Amino acid sequence: MAAPEWTDKIPSSVICNYYYVFFVIFAVWAAVALIGGIWIFATTKMPLGVLIGFIFNILLSFGLSTTGSLFLYLMCDRALNPSA
Repeated sequence: MAAPEWTDKIPSSVICNYYYVFFVIFAVWAAVALIGGIWIFATTKMPLGVLIGFIFNILLSFGLSTTGSLFLYLMCDRALNPSA
């Protein structure tokens, strides 16, 4: 199936910038999750069960955000700028 004709008018730089904005958002979210997790562990005392729940939640958020940001970066870098 061929792409619609109107999509040929969209330059790769516009699409790349779109992915780059979301890359930055996901990267910032990953940093906030990691720094927030470190801050929570350093400043609060909580029971072991709650601590394990927080660890899982923070690692999940950090991992998904990091993976998502790297995927968005690669979409722009490799797929849209293959000659660069």
